[in-house]
Amino acid sequence: MKRMWTAIALMLLAVTALSAGEGRRTILIDNFNDGDSEGWEEFDITCLTGPCRGSFDAGSGEYVLETTEAIPVNEPTVGKLDADWAPAEDNPVFGHGTMRGTIRANTDGTTVGFALRENHEDRIHYGFFGSTSFGTFYIERFSFFDPDARGQTILAMADPDDFPFEAGKTYILEASIVGDKLTLKAWEEGARKPRRPILKVHHDEFAPEDGTGLAVVAFFDPEPLTDGEDNNDLTEVTVSATVDDLTFTARRGKHEDNDDEDDEDDD
Repeated sequence: MKRMWTAIALMLLAVTALSAGEGRRTILIDNFNDGDSEGWEEFDITCLTGPCRGSFDAGSGEYVLETTEAIPVNEPTVGKLDADWAPAEDNPVFGHGTMRGTIRANTDGTTVGFALRENHEDRIHYGFFGSTSFGTFYIERFSFFDPDARGQTILAMADPDDFPFEAGKTYILEASIVGDKLTLKAWEEGARKPRRPILKVHHDEFAPEDGTGLAVVAFFDPEPLTDGEDNNDLTEVTVSATVDDLTFTARRGKHEDNDDEDDEDDD
């Protein structure tokens, strides 16, 4: 409960700062040091096709989303586990900004990352993910009720030779939306932060009026696992992902096209 009140206080400060013309305010979402996931609304999508097979656990001091058994790669739910941070819902502070944290896929086949401008009722979001199936990072537009896209449309994907994403390694992920500009930065923990986003795309379908939710999501990408390539021999995936040290830096709703503006924060 203390963390929830702290988050609310920080949001009020963020509103004041943004109204006063300050460009940014960083809010701690969760570092899970208290060993629980209070404030998160957890959705186990595997329940739609049978017994629920998802688990959400912060007891280790990190947030682990995983399935309790292997999920066939032709399973329609793609083993999806979704945890929404309740204070962000219908809150304009989270309409523009950067969500940052560490991500790790613990198993081959797992995809993990963040959803921004999420609306759980309408089942829409912009997603920023690392995928072990594709072997790299991508930005997606997701709309569950879109019959043409069947949910996911990948808007941009990195080159796995230049920006690999591998199981068992921890990465820092920065997912940003300001105006209609979506950017993704990612780098392995302990490495140097890239000066520029590794992915950038403009897309204006989902505005803050459509959703301001923030979520952490784990699932598997079925396409690279079922495309017939010899190197994709997984027939089932035990989804398992870990996230930690989650923050959100609120920004004003305008374009900020200087991609070098964060260089002083290089890790």
